[in-house]
Amino acid sequence: MTATEKEKVRQCLERAMDDLLEGRVPGPLTGLRLVELAGVKRHRLTHDNPDINAKFQERARQLNRTKPEVESLRKLLSDERERNARLTAANRDLEKRLKAYATALLDVLEERDSLRDSHSRRERLIPIPMPK
Repeated sequence: MTATEKEKVRQCLERAMDDLLEGRVPGPLTGLRLVELAGVKRHRLTHDNPDINAKFQERARQLNRTKPEVESLRKLLSDERERNARLTAANRDLEKRLKAYATALLDVLEERDSLRDSHSRRERLIPIPMPK
């Protein structure tokens, strides 16, 4: 690659970097989007122009830290994590309650069956019809 070609690639990368960072072009602030916008191969950014890559990454990090959209998404994520923790705890409590009810029901059914067996063994016991 000649010096003029290298300079042309460098100018394309710098122009694309400015367009992305200043919001003139939509898209994520990533190296992949930068090379796509510049119309060059990725190794032209990472290997041939690491200084532009480092500068772009640093400026993108600074923008991403202070963008209101990012902050609102972080807040939403935090809220959803808290909600998830509450729902998980409530689910655990309901599972414990369900197991306790199942155990109690099993005990009652076993006692009922035992009483039926003991009452049916008695010969003197006469069943009384239930009124409707």
